[in-house]
Amino acid sequence: MKFKQQLMLLGIVLSANAMGGSIDYLSQQDAEYLAHPAMVGKVGVSGAYYNPAGTVWLEDGTYIQINNQTHLKDYRMEHTNSSGETSKFKSDKASPVVPSLQIVKKKGDTAFFFHAGAIAGGGSVAYSGGIATFPQIADDKFSQIGGGFTSGSTIHGKSYYVAFQGGVARKFNEAWSGAVGIRLVDAERKFKGEGNFEVLGGAIKPKFDIDSERTAFGVAGIFGLNYQPNDRFNLGLRYETETKLDFDNKEHKLRNGFNSSVPTMIIPGVGKLSGDTFYNMIAQDPAIRQWMSEGSGKRNLPAMAAIGASYRATEKLTLLASGNYYFIKETSDDLGNFDHYDNGYEVAVGLDYQLNEKWTLMTGYQYTDTGANEKTYTDTDYVLDANMYSAGVKYRYSSQLELMATYSYVSYVNDKNIKNIKYSKHVDAFGLGLIYKF
Repeated sequence: MKFKQQLMLLGIVLSANAMGGSIDYLSQQDAEYLAHPAMVGKVGVSGAYYNPAGTVWLEDGTYIQINNQTHLKDYRMEHTNSSGETSKFKSDKASPVVPSLQIVKKKGDTAFFFHAGAIAGGGSVAYSGGIATFPQIADDKFSQIGGGFTSGSTIHGKSYYVAFQGGVARKFNEAWSGAVGIRLVDAERKFKGEGNFEVLGGAIKPKFDIDSERTAFGVAGIFGLNYQPNDRFNLGLRYETETKLDFDNKEHKLRNGFNSSVPTMIIPGVGKLSGDTFYNMIAQDPAIRQWMSEGSGKRNLPAMAAIGASYRATEKLTLLASGNYYFIKETSDDLGNFDHYDNGYEVAVGLDYQLNEKWTLMTGYQYTDTGANEKTYTDTDYVLDANMYSAGVKYRYSSQLELMATYSYVSYVNDKNIKNIKYSKHVDAFGLGLIYKF
């Protein structure tokens, strides 16, 4: 049975969405992250992902944390052709259920931890009018033969990487602890839809018809350290190895769509025109190339390092800070997806303020530099720099049960690619979480 099916048996149905992180990574692995993204230095059940070495500093017991996130998304792209005409495209498909699960069993100087969720991926999108690459291709490739992009196109995309990770943490002494773990990743990327074109004044209507599915399985190692010299300060560190993902691509409709809609003919001044002619034109575009039948190959998740600290400034106020660094330039990539990237990073700050024994207020901010630039963006792969503003509340119902509600607004930095396609998006994310101690 595939790993994502096993996760569904646990009652988790994934609909991942790109929000925090770099390249394909997703930083938001639980509801608490949406209240303050500076999680790496905290000791808690969420440490099963963010600070595994810190889980050994919990009180003895078995903990389970169940999370759900709801993402309201607004993704837009637009293309301006050589005549100054602008085509706009939008996807506002929501992700109502984005769950994750953490379990920690701590006894004495040892803790066992487990996390399940969507470690990476771009989520689900639906562009009813197609994507900006279509008018760009028509303008660049088809205009010389009296061609253009017509209405009636639809594009659906989905990208999610289901992950299971677990391991063990152990105290070395009264201040230091370490952790080692393993992550299993089942990745799937889909691209499906139609694009309508016309050439020779509408006499021929080439049909872009694609149904592509790319799948891969990978393994990564996880290593952690935690330093807690006293009851006020805590420092967490985490390193994850590169995850090898050798994607197998299944796509069988694109060439047939062009061959069935374009008759072979000789055009004066142009030469031979056929379905393969249009297929080869499309093959040159980086937004489409990886989804074609030739698009199998490695698209690994980069190695990453994280560091974070928490400091209890007063009996009520705890300050948080953390950072993530993604080693993108060293990541294996057969198809050129990561060409021209720099290494990416995130920096975050936050605070907890305990109003009383029952209620805690949380807030935070994060800046993400993805390492991307205008040479890297395509319609199916644009990771924009972002500012994330977060807040939340935690309620201690009893010594065994805590509940939380959180919210983040993610504002992405608008940008253009080298084809003058403009990209913009924002996300409203809502989180609910439950922590129970046995």
